[in-house]
Amino acid sequence: MFVRPTTIVSRRLSICKEGEVVDIKHDVRQLLNELDQIAMSQSAYDTAWVARVPENGDRTCPAFPETIDWLRRNQYPDGSWGSNVKYYHDRIISTLAAIIALSEQGERSVDVKSIRRGQTYIHENIRYLHHDPCETVGFELILPTLLDKAQRLGLDLPYDRCSRYNRIREQKLHSIPRQLIFSRKVTTTHSLEFMGDGLQVEQTADLQEENGSFGNSPSATAYFSAEYGDNPAARKYLSEAVAVGGGAAVPAHPVEIFSKCWVLYNLDLAGLLDEVSDEARPHLNYLHEAWNPQRGVGFSKQYSVPDLDDTAVAFKLLSRSRYAVDPSVFDFYERDNHFVCYPYERNPSIGAHIHLLDALHMCPDDKHQSRMRSKALDFYRTQLYKAYWFDKWHVSPYYLLSHAVIATVGHDNELAREGVQWILDTQREDGTWGYFFATCEETAYCLHALITYHQCVKPMDRTVFYHAAQYLYRQYLSQYHPALWIEKCLYTPLHIVRAAILGALWMYENL
Repeated sequence: MFVRPTTIVSRRLSICKEGEVVDIKHDVRQLLNELDQIAMSQSAYDTAWVARVPENGDRTCPAFPETIDWLRRNQYPDGSWGSNVKYYHDRIISTLAAIIALSEQGERSVDVKSIRRGQTYIHENIRYLHHDPCETVGFELILPTLLDKAQRLGLDLPYDRCSRYNRIREQKLHSIPRQLIFSRKVTTTHSLEFMGDGLQVEQTADLQEENGSFGNSPSATAYFSAEYGDNPAARKYLSEAVAVGGGAAVPAHPVEIFSKCWVLYNLDLAGLLDEVSDEARPHLNYLHEAWNPQRGVGFSKQYSVPDLDDTAVAFKLLSRSRYAVDPSVFDFYERDNHFVCYPYERNPSIGAHIHLLDALHMCPDDKHQSRMRSKALDFYRTQLYKAYWFDKWHVSPYYLLSHAVIATVGHDNELAREGVQWILDTQREDGTWGYFFATCEETAYCLHALITYHQCVKPMDRTVFYHAAQYLYRQYLSQYHPALWIEKCLYTPLHIVRAAILGALWMYENL
């Protein structure tokens, strides 16, 4: 069985850029030392929900007036709110939430034009939802609830055009046992705001996490606080979520396991973990302490729902670092012909299957490994061309495809070759990659995949690497990283993106 090399001996630790020295290892150490600090982009959608929370039940007085001011400052010229990438699900749901918030808690004389422009944007762009490859998280549950609220507020919106989401919502809810909808053990709590006026306070007894949140979601927690009165624990949680977002809410909080997993994953792909073992060890210890032998991990210790994606990545990292973890943990996620990322999900995640494949490299002698590998590979093959390499957690095909190349090397090199060819065929003239436009994040992912293939399967033309790396060096100090990750809105997990870039440059410097 193929085993990927874990450490590359560095021949060059730094390179000059515009008169400055870029020391990759130094910057990786700094990143790991700062990893427990929150570094996530702001969410217009969640901020709009927090803006609707009243102070002590007084509907005329917002509990977080800074969020109203943030919404006023962050409307785009076209009338929408949302991320810095034009993605229709994100812009529609964020704009709808924002105009509802301004209608409820804003001042008519100040906000009427903003609300009107938001309505116009939705009228003109609702028909483009099908252009997006994936929905945002909970979209099919949340959109009908927001539209119902907007209609009761008298907002002028294309209600008839959205009626099909009522049917999709009912199909989704029908797949979940009724008693589990009101449990923090399933993902519906993360999108609790979809309940609208249909939630009874007695049904919330088992929904709140110990940190005061509902599903570690500012929007879900704000919904509860707005609809069901003051809850000190929820209020404290919202205050923190707005504080870490600098006056606006972040899309999920906390997400420390997710952040640690994916930062370490990107560094591991580059062979960097052994180089910075002292700084990485506390984070690996944290993952091991959070590990549940039957279900793995979720995106936070403070979130009650585990998932296959984080579990697979944590398994790989912990196995690589010689912690005791057993692949039987994946039994919890196995179904007849695929694996689930979360129980009762409507669409399986291709990415979770890819990361499972990568994790299975770590246990070639396990008696169940062959079955799980075949099932994950079969699912990936059947979805490959149908899904065009898109996944439900990231809007860029390069994220999924690059990870697929890395995971299938050693399992199915021909499948890896197909992915490599597509990456090569779509490289831009300046050496970059990007689905909407060139980005450092997507370029880094493609470098990860191509260099892995070059080292482990077949040598490639190094000029491909050179042009991509030169772009990353030129952009090295840039703080602009577009929102490509999918939550209820699009967002940027800045630590993770930074780790991907550092890992790609380390791989290039050590070719």
